[in-house]
Amino acid sequence: MNLIKKGTVSDAIEKYLKTLEFKKKISNEKTKIQYDYQLRRLMSTVLDDGQVVGTIPISKLNVAKCQRVYWALVEGVSTGSDGVRFANYTVQIATRAWNVLMRYDLLEKNPWGFVERSKVSPRNTLWMPDHFKQFLTTAFSINKWRNIGLLVRINVELGQRIEDIRVSEWVNYNFDEKLYMREVIQKTKERIPGIPLSDSLVQMLLDQKEDYGFQNYVVPNPYRLKPYSEQNISRTFRKIMEAAGLPKDLQLRDIRRTVLTDLANHGATDTEIMAYSGHKSRESLMPYVCISTHQARNAADKRNFSMDDDEWT
Repeated sequence: MNLIKKGTVSDAIEKYLKTLEFKKKISNEKTKIQYDYQLRRLMSTVLDDGQVVGTIPISKLNVAKCQRVYWALVEGVSTGSDGVRFANYTVQIATRAWNVLMRYDLLEKNPWGFVERSKVSPRNTLWMPDHFKQFLTTAFSINKWRNIGLLVRINVELGQRIEDIRVSEWVNYNFDEKLYMREVIQKTKERIPGIPLSDSLVQMLLDQKEDYGFQNYVVPNPYRLKPYSEQNISRTFRKIMEAAGLPKDLQLRDIRRTVLTDLANHGATDTEIMAYSGHKSRESLMPYVCISTHQARNAADKRNFSMDDDEWT
């Protein structure tokens, strides 16, 4: 490989995507897909003067230019914290990519590492029980929205990352023991403790399996029989929210926070919540604690979850 002197940002990114560090050392396929997506969005971003980022010559890519790119990323996604999160993550990935290329002696400097990034205030928005009921009633009333409704219903109970539920397969559900089984795709192939399933959710899943058990995914796009794309979920979610007359500030990712807050409100310990959520670090606590399915079961018992309850937050 030769030093990228006369190349562009796109040339550098394409070089990175062909490196061993990207192809082999990132073991999680989801992470690879996300890196590829973020970097290609970076290449296609347009600056305020009309220049496309991918066409910027490497020789002209200095810290000031990268800072302009950062703000274009913020404004290009959305206003507020979502745009900042996207821009922060994209610059983080670009920094890593440029560091790899420097180790290969393909680049001489990394201006991305000097970009000033905005801090994102933690969201504290929570769903209320009536919000969930309005959403699910609306989603289940229209056939084309039913699988998105089920995806949300699963997450209202399990509080997992939407990305994990989106791609979950039938093998992730143990109907005999009534457990949702999560498997971490890491070097260790470590299995995270299972999460108990309520009888009502088990029945909904068994009903779903009658319709979709012939393929792998629990909540597939019914037209493609593949997992919904993140963009498709987002669009459909917003349509359901609007039809249900729900507040615009509620987001799909707020469900996980709501569930974990609910567990804490019902007396679950930090360790039990971590067994439930799959989080692996709690700086002062986790070096001394072993997470188990038993702890996740304790958390579920303390929550005593039911969609029929009027109050559970």
